[in-house]
Amino acid sequence: MFKHRYHPPTLTYFQQEFEQESVLRERQRASVLAILFAFGFVLYGVTIPFANVPIGEVTGHHISIQLATYMGGMLIYEIMVWQTLGMRRLWPRPAAAYFAKFGNATVEITVLTTAIYLVSKSLDHPILMLLSPIAYLYFIFITLSTLRLSSTVSLWTGGLAGLEFYGLSLYLLEPGSDQVTELSFYLTETFPYALKTIIMILTGAGAAYVARQIRKTIQLSIERMETGEQIRTLFGQQVSPEVVEAILAQKGGLEASHRKVAILFLDIRNFTNFADTHTPDEVITYQSAFFDVVATVIRHNGGIVNQFLGDGCMATFGAPLAVNNPAERAVEAGLAILDAIVEANQNGIIPQTSVGIGIQTGDAVVGNIGTENRQQYNITGTVVIQASRIEQLNKECNSQLLVSQEVIDDLPACPDSALCVGAKHLKGISKDIMLWQLA
Repeated sequence: MFKHRYHPPTLTYFQQEFEQESVLRERQRASVLAILFAFGFVLYGVTIPFANVPIGEVTGHHISIQLATYMGGMLIYEIMVWQTLGMRRLWPRPAAAYFAKFGNATVEITVLTTAIYLVSKSLDHPILMLLSPIAYLYFIFITLSTLRLSSTVSLWTGGLAGLEFYGLSLYLLEPGSDQVTELSFYLTETFPYALKTIIMILTGAGAAYVARQIRKTIQLSIERMETGEQIRTLFGQQVSPEVVEAILAQKGGLEASHRKVAILFLDIRNFTNFADTHTPDEVITYQSAFFDVVATVIRHNGGIVNQFLGDGCMATFGAPLAVNNPAERAVEAGLAILDAIVEANQNGIIPQTSVGIGIQTGDAVVGNIGTENRQQYNITGTVVIQASRIEQLNKECNSQLLVSQEVIDDLPACPDSALCVGAKHLKGISKDIMLWQLA
């Protein structure tokens, strides 16, 4: 019998980003507290004892040791929290992390209350410990709870600090006396401690509000990032990712400019017959597999696919991203495409396929064209027309890869396989062009 195994749900983009942000904020909080406790440890463990700062006639040294012990222990604790949060494999799931924040807040507040109680036993008037600087750590814990990005946790921290502080004050208060003095007021009356408790709770409420606003801001930023990433992905599926990056870098405007480019046209032989004898799903599957092979090679050689033409494609080298020697990159891509198609045929990735490739290099106008509401990245010029016409001559020349004389002139060395075809007339072009067969 098979046993069902629980698989935790996959986190969405928003959940992943917010989880990382939450862990980052928690680490920041731990680092701030670690620095604070390190300062406290030096203060109570080194400065006060060696500088003979008076705390009490008899108990001063003993109190400084106790406070230094507390500071050192909390320093170690916060460092451990910081290190644990730095190891991604130890991150708890979001729900567990949420409740862990309550646990961590409880530990910090309760340990502080316990430390104050233990140190107060060394004083003649224990209640005065609640008026010492160490008691302000309650407010620091409450304030830093905003970095936990949870209003509930901030309310819990403020409420718990207030209740523990007030409970400890009730336990440490001394019996009342008939004569009320400034000292006896703080030794015997609950009012100042109740007031301080209310301030702690209100501070927790304020921290909760701030945490809520910070959380909303982070959520909005992540949502905008997610939307932008989706747009980038969807846009990148319609045009080349390189074009997307260029458009985003120029804030939507790719102004027309002249560029030295190399244009590669590719045509699938007998594609019409294949489409007539196969279902639409089979045709789409074939096209997707074929163009994945071709686009990978073109991208690897620094080019971009401008258009998928159904039975072929047009690729550009040198725009929108400049490359060294566009003609050389285009030739290398063309030869690599032929090798990749042979390999794909042999491995059964695509049905038996042959192609024709034509390459021309020259000056072109590149940039966005269209209206204010609808624009398209485009490459225009005689070089584009010539590359298309050169590709069409592969059938006449019984070849797979034809390039112009201009392409050959731009290569560092003429390929060994190059064969001069001679001057050819291109439809729509007045001047004949010298062509070379590379495959």
